[in-house]
Amino acid sequence: MIERKERKPYWQHTKWQMLASLVPLLGSMIVLPLYANALNDDKFLSIPVGFFLAAHVFFVIAVVTVASFVNRQDAIDHWHGAHEDT
Repeated sequence: MIERKERKPYWQHTKWQMLASLVPLLGSMIVLPLYANALNDDKFLSIPVGFFLAAHVFFVIAVVTVASFVNRQDAIDHWHGAHEDT
């Protein structure tokens, strides 16, 4: 159980961690489609290469971002004494 005096710093730390995790996802959602049109002249498996790569790169970015968020949030939990003892 987290101490009362640690609750505000804990949630502030968690809030900044969440914002830092959303920036790469939102940035890739905006930037990848902008560059996908330039690659769409070529085809791979009858799919335009630009959108094929954009979809797969976004998936990789999402997986890496979620994995790093979970790892970092676990460190924040241990730092503030809110981790689970499993």
